Amino acid sequence: MTSTLFALATGLTLGLWGPVTEVSIRPAPSATTEIVIAVDGEVEYREFTMEGPSRLVVDLFGARHNLPGDNFADVNRGGVNSVRTSQYSDDVVRVVLELESLSAYDVVAEPGRIRVVMENPAGEFEPWTSGAGAPAESIPAETAPSFASEAAAPLPSSTMAARTPPQQEARRISVTFNETPIREVLFTFSDFSGRSIVAGSGVTGLISAQVDAPWPDALDVILGTNGFVATELPNGIIRVDDVEDVSTQAEIEPLVTEAYRVNYATAEDLSDAVDGLLTERGTVRASQSTNSIVVTDIAAIQREVERLIDRLDVRTPQVQIKAKIVFVNRTELNDLGIVYDLKDSGGNQLNQVTPGAADLDGDGRIELPDEAVQQGTNTVALGGNSVAALGNATNRVPSPTLSLLSSLLIGRHTLVSFIEALESVNLSDIQAEPSVTVRDNRPARIQVGERTPLRVLDASSQAAGGAGGGGGGGAGGQGGGAVIPQATVTIEETGIILEATPHVTDDDHILLELNAERSSPQLANSDVGYVFATQNAQSEVLVRDGETVVIAGLTVTEREEVRSGIPFLMNLPLVGGLFRTTRESAVQRDLIILVTPTIVRDN
Repeated sequence: MTSTLFALATGLTLGLWGPVTEVSIRPAPSATTEIVIAVDGEVEYREFTMEGPSRLVVDLFGARHNLPGDNFADVNRGGVNSVRTSQYSDDVVRVVLELESLSAYDVVAEPGRIRVVMENPAGEFEPWTSGAGAPAESIPAETAPSFASEAAAPLPSSTMAARTPPQQEARRISVTFNETPIREVLFTFSDFSGRSIVAGSGVTGLISAQVDAPWPDALDVILGTNGFVATELPNGIIRVDDVEDVSTQAEIEPLVTEAYRVNYATAEDLSDAVDGLLTERGTVRASQSTNSIVVTDIAAIQREVERLIDRLDVRTPQVQIKAKIVFVNRTELNDLGIVYDLKDSGGNQLNQVTPGAADLDGDGRIELPDEAVQQGTNTVALGGNSVAALGNATNRVPSPTLSLLSSLLIGRHTLVSFIEALESVNLSDIQAEPSVTVRDNRPARIQVGERTPLRVLDASSQAAGGAGGGGGGGAGGQGGGAVIPQATVTIEETGIILEATPHVTDDDHILLELNAERSSPQLANSDVGYVFATQNAQSEVLVRDGETVVIAGLTVTEREEVRSGIPFLMNLPLVGGLFRTTRESAVQRDLIILVTPTIVRDN
């Protein structure tokens, strides 16, 4: 009583209590609705929104309620269903606008009134007023605010309207309870928040607490500390129960079966996540034919399942992954060799390099072609002195591009010399560009190549032979079964293979887990059959959208030099090159693998 008299005296002295005389609702241009709260004097205000049902609350500080009534039901125009007013406290008048749905709004304080402009989802309507006089008039177009002009004409700094009302932070409550009955605590929170809070039969006890926090957080902390739990029902009412009562109620509450259609994910993927929410009596089944989840459990769990599915069953972006595999093989070959063939026309001849001729009939003359000796047939004279020689005959240059032949006749000896040279360069450039599009967090695989069968023989397999044998030579010995190799065939995939799993981040980066491979079968030199030439890269990289990244690069260079020739002579300085064959080869292999991921966006 003392505080009320003090507030009344303060209000009269300062002249802050302006009477609230009228609330009117009228259409405005640009599909908006204007709610005007008429005040005789200057007041301060605050506004906030609530859900269940959707409401916009305007508190006027330093004001007095002077309206013809408190509750105005069945307004039903301009998106406003009803209007409730009250003297909330000694110097606060509360105006509650119950809305069809929460939408964007602006609040502007002007001399003699508080003006609320909000989007109108209901279309055209007749003006309405809480007073007994003539109905409110529509707002001229030149005076009505427009949401389209907000960027050019910003609102006053005192406007606290949120563009997304459901995300607005709840009001803070600062209160102290000292051995206060729990039902009085719940009444305090209900009166402060404007929400309906109902206590269960088992909710009893005294509360001692001091909190200063947004009221939903403060209520949860107080209830949780004292063994109570709050549940928001679909109609917006908050029910408070004892934790043990909630567990008991879950055991006896009737089961409800609901089917939830899954749009973007698969029912099998979501069923595991839903299973963790169910009670011991609950069950979940996935229907592949309709891609739905069928859940049987109590109603409270069904609401949690619905919220979880709404969060998990969202549309995920698609990612196009382009890879480029470049393989370059460069081979250089240089061969240089000199072959010597010394023949004795009257004696020994080594005819491995060139054919020869000999006096086969002993008449002292060589008559061709009757006395020609074919290449590969050696002539050996067992009597008399004779010399024949070959140099570098087995180390000739294969397929030479240059051959020089010279011969020197000395008496009955002929020296034939071959100079052979070869230089070649082989260049092969192989490029593959596989591309695949896949949903976020899903693996993708593409192969362009062949499936090579590999036949494996197992020689250890033995056919069953005769087990016993009454023949001599051993009692009970196994018969002579034949060994028959068993053949098995395995398939090896070769060619261009790309495996990738993308993960799109919030900042339009793409985390890629990928494996790129190029392989080809080649006949082996031994009896193993095939060998597989493979270039492979496996990596995990973070790439910006549309950026090309090199995930692998490899350069292999092989150099080889082989020298063979006539012993001792091939090592002589300056002239040693005339008595040897030299082969030099260089092989260089370059491998580059590039990947470009791109987020596929809707048109």
